[in-house]
Amino acid sequence: MTCVICLNPGARVVSGGVWQEFHCPDCGSGRVSGELLNLMTLLNLELDIEPVRRWVLERRRSDPLPMMQVSDILLCRDARATESVLTQPNPL
Repeated sequence: MTCVICLNPGARVVSGGVWQEFHCPDCGSGRVSGELLNLMTLLNLELDIEPVRRWVLERRRSDPLPMMQVSDILLCRDARATESVLTQPNPL
């Protein structure tokens, strides 16, 4: 499986039913609640990579496996915005 943050195919992801645990060489280790993942799917959101990486790094100081929950929805962005950037022609 791929990292739930950066989609790195080299990451190890474990599903615990009510959460997904990720171990990524680029993003670190943590968990994302199933509620947040479901809400992200419903609203077509994705995790904003750099803010989430900073969040994981900061939270790991006090919790070796921090969990993002619905209250952390501000770490998400509209997935369609990423798609439109990727499909726009290069102006150069």
